Amino acid sequence: MNIAVLSDIHANREALVAVLEDARHLGADSFCSLGDIIGFNGDPAACIDIVRPLLCAAVRGNHEAALLQRGLFGVPLYTTMMDRTAAMLHAEQIAWLRSLPLQTSYAGMRLVHATPGTPETWQRIATPAEATTALSTCTEAICFFGHTHRPAVFCTKAGYCTALPICYDAEGTCTIPLEEGVRYLINPGSVGQPRDMEWKAAYALINTETQHLLLRRVAYDVHAAAAKIERTGLPPTFAEALLRGASPTGD
Repeated sequence: MNIAVLSDIHANREALVAVLEDARHLGADSFCSLGDIIGFNGDPAACIDIVRPLLCAAVRGNHEAALLQRGLFGVPLYTTMMDRTAAMLHAEQIAWLRSLPLQTSYAGMRLVHATPGTPETWQRIATPAEATTALSTCTEAICFFGHTHRPAVFCTKAGYCTALPICYDAEGTCTIPLEEGVRYLINPGSVGQPRDMEWKAAYALINTETQHLLLRRVAYDVHAAAAKIERTGLPPTFAEALLRGASPTGD
C-alpha cells in the first residue's frame, strides 16, 4: 500500500490540488488526513469537497475543534476567522467535521493531529523529549502527527529517541528507509501553510510494503492562495507569511 499522508491543508485549494496530483503521479493508492482541513486560507468548502471522497482515514484538528466550539482558544481573531469559515460551509460539511475522531489507526499506524496521549489538549511535538513522551502512549510502531506545520521524523531505537535530518533533494524529495524494530513519530509538514521557511506544500508518502517514507515538497500557485486569505477576516500579514513559508503567529 502506498499511502499519502496530508496534514494542515488549511483551506488552501491550490496547494491541495498540487499535492494530490503529485501523490497520484508517485503511485498513491490511499489518502489520510491528520486534521486542520480548514482555517487560515480561503477555500474551506472546496478543500473538504476535494479531499473527503479520497480519505481512507481522517482525524480532527484544532481548527475543526475551534469551528465546532467557537472561542475555544480565546483569540478574537481566530473566532472571527471561524465565523467566516462557518459561513462558507454547508451544514452537512460541518456535520462531517464533527464526526471526525481525535485520533485513529489505519494500516497499523496511529494518526493524530497533535499528541497521541492527550490529543484534546493540542500540545505540539517539537523535540526528542516530547517525541519520547508521545511514543510512550502509542502501541503502534509508526505514528503520524501534524499541528506544528514543520516536517519532522523522530525515531526511537534501543530506548533512545533522535530527530532524523530532513534534507530535500532538487526534486523535492527526502527519502527515509524505515528500519524494522524502530519506532517512528512522523510529521509530514503542512500542505496549506508551511512554517519551516519554505513555501512549497509538504506531505508524506509511505509504502507499507517496501517500508520507505518519502517526504515531499510541491510547488503551487501560492500567490493565488494568498490573495484569498482576506476572505477569512485575517490581516495581510497572514498572506505575507504564506508567501515566505513562515509562521504568521510566531509559534
